[in-house]
Amino acid sequence: MRRLASSRRALIATIAGAVLVAGAVTVGYAAMTTEVTLSVDGEERTVTTFGDTVSDVLEAADVEVGERDVVQPGVHEDVDSGDRVAVIFSRPIELTIDGETSTRWVTATDVDSALDQLGVVEAGARLSTSRSAEISRRGTEIEVVTPKKIRFALAGAKPVTREVAALTVAEALDEVGVDVDRHDRVKPKLDTEVEDGDRITYTDIEVDRRKVKGEKFSVPTKRVDDDSLLKGETEVERAGAPGLRDATYRVVSRNGDVVRRTLVKSDVTKRPVAKVVRVGTKEPAPAPAAPVARGGSGVWDRLAQCESGGNWSINTGNGYYGGLQFNLGTWRAYGGKGYPHQASRETQIAIATKLRDASGGYGPWPGCASKLGLPR
Repeated sequence: MRRLASSRRALIATIAGAVLVAGAVTVGYAAMTTEVTLSVDGEERTVTTFGDTVSDVLEAADVEVGERDVVQPGVHEDVDSGDRVAVIFSRPIELTIDGETSTRWVTATDVDSALDQLGVVEAGARLSTSRSAEISRRGTEIEVVTPKKIRFALAGAKPVTREVAALTVAEALDEVGVDVDRHDRVKPKLDTEVEDGDRITYTDIEVDRRKVKGEKFSVPTKRVDDDSLLKGETEVERAGAPGLRDATYRVVSRNGDVVRRTLVKSDVTKRPVAKVVRVGTKEPAPAPAAPVARGGSGVWDRLAQCESGGNWSINTGNGYYGGLQFNLGTWRAYGGKGYPHQASRETQIAIATKLRDASGGYGPWPGCASKLGLPR
C-alpha cells in the first residue's frame, strides 16, 4: 500500500511539471508574436507574425504589393497586436474618351469610383460598361463618349439643338431616334466624328412602288403634213380617245413630298386612240407690191389729208402730232428730233418713210391706209 501511494504522488508531480512547462511555452509564444487585422481591397482577415512591421505582416499573409498600390500604415511602419493594416491594390484602366486612348491607374474597385478618381465626371456621358461593374486586379477597359450640343435639321423640320453622347454622325442620329436607310441623305457623312456645335442635316428619302388600277392614259398626237392647208394652219382629223391601264409607279419622296414618279409596269386594259392633226405646208400667195407714188410725196400728202386734214403743224393735245399723227415714242425711235409738229413737212415724210419700210407697208396708219387702199 505504501508503494502504491508513493507511485501516485510521483505521477501527479510529473503531470504538474509538464503543465507548468506547457504554460510557460504558450506564454512565451504569445509574447513573441504579433496578431493584426489585415484588410485587402476591403476583405479582412487576422494575421499572426513573429515580426513587428507592416512588411512582416504582408509577408506572413503572402501579400505582394507594388509601387502603385496603397498600404496603410506604410510597409516599414511598426505594428502591435490589435493593429489594423489596409492594402488597396492599384488597377490599370485603358481609358478611351471620345476616341483618345490612354492607360491610367486607379485603386478603385468599381467603375463609378474609378471615374471619380480619374476626374471623368461628365453628366450624361455614355459608358461602355456599367458604373457599378467591379474592377479586378487585372484592370479593365472603359470607353467614355462625352455629351455634345449638336444642331439637327431633320427631314425638313425646323432645326433644333440637342445634347447627345455621340462620337460620330451615325451615333448622334441614333441618339435622337433617326433610323437611316440606304436611300436617305446625311450631311456630313455618317462616319464623320462630331464636335460640340456641329450641324447635321438629314434628308428622308423614301422609295416605294405604287399601283394605280384603271388609270387613263393617252398616246402622242400624230401630226400629218397637208399641202392643201396654208402654213400655220392645222385641222383635227381624228379627236382620239384615252386608254385604260393598270400601272405600277416607282415613287421617290423627299421629306414626305413626291419628287419623282416613274412608270415601271403597265398592263393595258383598253387601247387608246391617237389624235390625228393635219398641219398645213402650203406657202401663202405673195403680197401685192406697194404702189409707187407718182410725184414723189403725193401719197404722204393724201395720207396727211386723211390723218390731220393736211395740217403738218397740228398739235391737238391727244398725244399725236403733225400731219401724219406720230406719237412721240415712234417719232424719236426712228430718228426724229423735238416734236413732230415742230418739224418741216419734208422731215416728217422722211421719218414716215423709215417707219413704212421697217413695217413693210402703211400698217402704222391702219384706218387711213385701208381707206386709201394702201398696202399694209
